[in-house]
Amino acid sequence: MPARSDAAQAPKGFFGVHPLAAATADFGEMATSDVGFVRTGFVFHQAYPLAPLPEAPLTAADYDWTTFDAIVTGAAEQGIDVLPVLLGTPGDHERGSTPLDSPKATGTWKGYLAELVRRYGPDGVFWTENPLLPEHPIEDWQVWNEPNSFNNWADPNPRAYGRLLSISAKVIHAEDPAADVVSAGVISQPVNRRADDGDAYLKKMLRSKTAAKAADTIAIHPYTGAVKDVKKQIKLTREVLDKAKLKKTPIWVTEIGWGKGSSSNPLIVSAAKQRRNLRDAFRMMLQERKRMNIGRAVWYQWKDGPDSVCGWCSTSGLLNEDGTAKPLLSEFAAIARR
Repeated sequence: MPARSDAAQAPKGFFGVHPLAAATADFGEMATSDVGFVRTGFVFHQAYPLAPLPEAPLTAADYDWTTFDAIVTGAAEQGIDVLPVLLGTPGDHERGSTPLDSPKATGTWKGYLAELVRRYGPDGVFWTENPLLPEHPIEDWQVWNEPNSFNNWADPNPRAYGRLLSISAKVIHAEDPAADVVSAGVISQPVNRRADDGDAYLKKMLRSKTAAKAADTIAIHPYTGAVKDVKKQIKLTREVLDKAKLKKTPIWVTEIGWGKGSSSNPLIVSAAKQRRNLRDAFRMMLQERKRMNIGRAVWYQWKDGPDSVCGWCSTSGLLNEDGTAKPLLSEFAAIARR
């Protein structure tokens, strides 16, 4: 078990988890385990599943907020922050498509983001509609996920993603000037060799002054077999930001994890090494957080279960698929607890 001295270093809310589908009961256990925030997808098609888009612009009344309302309610009841990952191409369900694919998709995307902030941000409609719920508005918004992966961007293009980031940040900040816009988590070492490594991708993206100014926080996913290489990837990101005159811009690790099993895949390890990697990676980030300006870290994921994109992720959860806790959860809680 980690020593209490490790736990004492963790600022409140520093560590979070990513549930693929959070049940209401999960939030209580998350709070008990000192999960500071939940990162989860707010995908356009979850709120508006119809296609093609209508001719008239969508309004707040056209969306079905049921899924997002449940997440925000469960988190607010436990005092847990929510980091929505803003995803989905309006009118197009194809993997790899983006809101930049057509002017109509771009316009609808901008409207969607504005409605989300108006609903769940400070003084949002959701809080007015639920006066008995502890008010815990969403203040951080992550724009897209892993854009240097062909799964999320058909032809990974740092300049194009920079445009999406800029467009999105402008909308979010117009609705809530104090909001924190978090860039998409860039994979440090993507499996798709047609894509740039994370540091090279960010370097190209940040050549645009507009893109460089858009994100209040830069996110990365330093997936690699060894914790020493996780540190190396974060350090490379810090160097890229510093050279881009973004020394004050924090880094968030919005995904990190290892699956459990036996495989040649370096991201699939024994149960003992999985616990050791979590402990060592979290300790390292706490030790380096001031030097490298690391703001938050997310374990991927909360519970075991099938993942349509990531094979090893099916066993990376802090809980088993039936909801029972793994020893890994105690490891997480001991470090996250202040």
